[in-house]
Amino acid sequence: MARSTLIKFHLYVAAFLVPFLFMMSLTGVLEILGVEGKIHKEVIFTTNQDALNFKSINIKNDVKVLLIKINANPDFDHLKIKENKLYTRPNYNVHYAFKKAGDSLKVYQYTPSTLQKLKMLHKGNGPRLYKIYQQIFVYGLFFVLLTGLWLGLTSESLRSMTIFIFLAGILLYYILITS
Repeated sequence: MARSTLIKFHLYVAAFLVPFLFMMSLTGVLEILGVEGKIHKEVIFTTNQDALNFKSINIKNDVKVLLIKINANPDFDHLKIKENKLYTRPNYNVHYAFKKAGDSLKVYQYTPSTLQKLKMLHKGNGPRLYKIYQQIFVYGLFFVLLTGLWLGLTSESLRSMTIFIFLAGILLYYILITS
């Protein structure tokens, strides 16, 4: 492959990855700064606790049936069950919790703010298509990093600085993991 073609591919893939990197950086900084997104929580249905058996072998289907019955969105990937609580997942969008207390079962609807949605995506909680996008991103980033390093090493004017910066990166990484 010609050097100019490789440079074009390198730049195109990098440009494609920039929005993802920008959102990951932004949500990471907001997390570090303690800026929290909001999640609106409301009880949308209350019934007898026998309406849903958390230990049922058909629990996923039972939850979908109950959500349809109460006119809620029955679309979810999987469930997270903790003792007397059950949550639909993923939780990056509107999702539900089923909580047993006494002889009642309460169904809560959680509606995250845009910031909270972005933070959940940052943590990998997204739809299946987003998970595919993350995998494409990883391969794309690997390609951009390797081609960038290769392009720097094969350019006479950039070679010595590329080697110096690469070794400095390795040294810093070593210091961070051994301290």
